[in-house]
Amino acid sequence: MKRWLLILLLSKKILLVLLLLANTGEGREDLWTLRMPETAMLPSYAKTTYISRAGERHGGSYLGLQDYTVNIPFADGRRSHVGKWYCNVQANVNVTVMNVGGELDLRRDELFVFSLPVSMVRPLENGNRVMITIMPRYSGDMVSSAHAWDLAVASDYTVKMSDKFSYSIGLALSPRFADYVIAPYLSLRWEPTEDWVVRLRGYQLAALYGVTEKLRIGPVLSNEGGSWMVSTPEGQRIFRVRSLALAGLLEYDFSRPGKSKKMFSFAVGATLATTAEYCRRALGHESIEMRHYHPGVYLSAEVDFRF
Repeated sequence: MKRWLLILLLSKKILLVLLLLANTGEGREDLWTLRMPETAMLPSYAKTTYISRAGERHGGSYLGLQDYTVNIPFADGRRSHVGKWYCNVQANVNVTVMNVGGELDLRRDELFVFSLPVSMVRPLENGNRVMITIMPRYSGDMVSSAHAWDLAVASDYTVKMSDKFSYSIGLALSPRFADYVIAPYLSLRWEPTEDWVVRLRGYQLAALYGVTEKLRIGPVLSNEGGSWMVSTPEGQRIFRVRSLALAGLLEYDFSRPGKSKKMFSFAVGATLATTAEYCRRALGHESIEMRHYHPGVYLSAEVDFRF
């Protein structure tokens, strides 16, 4: 009897709180808001990458790939918040079609990555910010999914020194698929002159010259590839592909005046170094076999609405 009386009292208190929040629209808005993107759940980013088939430097295998990526936003990061933290949720879908043969073989040539990054961003004074991201992820060949799951976490701090220079420093944790379980990373954007922009973002370093207000061109150095859990005769192994590419990059903003940026990018160049590696299914980097490949043709095109 006492237990039911306590539950009844708590229920009345909870109902009272809900009624107060319902009658105070301003207070409810300050507490949390979750809003869908204005364009609904349409892709906000898409990229395709092609690396031509190249032979192994010291062996009898070859490797090439085609990579396709699409991001679909679930929540508008500019209008969704919990307290003073802005919230961004999106789904990432990536399909890599491998072109391998000879001494290097895969049970399935199609490799998949599905992830759901949830980012919480806290704006600070002077344009600085703190961001924390939690990303459950599947990465594998769809043959056996027991060990193809990972929970990655990243946290970084962005400092805006001026309108022409800003940088971010952070730590990323990926227990299963990263080369190192915990690794630091750095991003920056620098405008040394009115015409040039130097940008380090993700795995890409670019120096771009502004031909017009909407068009930029310049060299770019990028790291392509991925890590997947694949099935082998010896059991499940982590399969890693790393390709360092040097290319010429073109970026064009095709948005209307006064609207958010809509960027189209196209890169053409060559791979400088490409490796394929099998690793044991363990924390850290335990390599079993690594192969190196000759240079190949590199092409990349992407459309980005995330501004």
